[in-house]
Amino acid sequence: MLNKCKQFYLKYKQGRKEEKIKEALQFQNRVVTIGDVKYFLGKGMMTDVPDILKLDQSAYGINMKWSKARFLAELKNSQNSFYLILRKNDELVGFVCIALCRNEKCAHIENVAIKPGLQGHGLGYFLVTTVIQRARLMGLEHIDVTCRVNNIKTQDLFKDLGFVQVEIKPKYYPDGTDAVCLRLHFDKTNYIGSRNFGR
Repeated sequence: MLNKCKQFYLKYKQGRKEEKIKEALQFQNRVVTIGDVKYFLGKGMMTDVPDILKLDQSAYGINMKWSKARFLAELKNSQNSFYLILRKNDELVGFVCIALCRNEKCAHIENVAIKPGLQGHGLGYFLVTTVIQRARLMGLEHIDVTCRVNNIKTQDLFKDLGFVQVEIKPKYYPDGTDAVCLRLHFDKTNYIGSRNFGR
């Protein structure tokens, strides 16, 4: 009898967790204000891929992270990945993608890019804090990000949000550059993202 109750409880708990994830994956497109400028914040779609590729190329150059096929695959996998885009006057100026790892109760920030001329204006901070809040709503335990070990600007952004270094991955990138893995634990008190972001 006790075993049946335990199985029922575990099944209920797992079902509730999936409901929370499904709810958090729902997103209503809207206009947001960042630094007194209005932007369109929306969930990424297949039709955004040409603009995403163009922005990724302009932000990373020869170090651009993904191919067109990879972007399309992530967008198709809507149960396990989540894209947000920012547009200004219909021009794509930023995007972020997170992938869910349900078994490990975590999410990974797969890709984030901001138009070079708008970097340092709070757009990356806004997108990252928005997906952090979504991951928290999903009931996950932590969120990770991996970036080049020499990309100090990106590391500083995440460290300002409470991420801590957990690992160095030697020769992680195709050109042989090492990567640093940063992690934010949601049960810690070091999360300092503004409550005004992601609303």
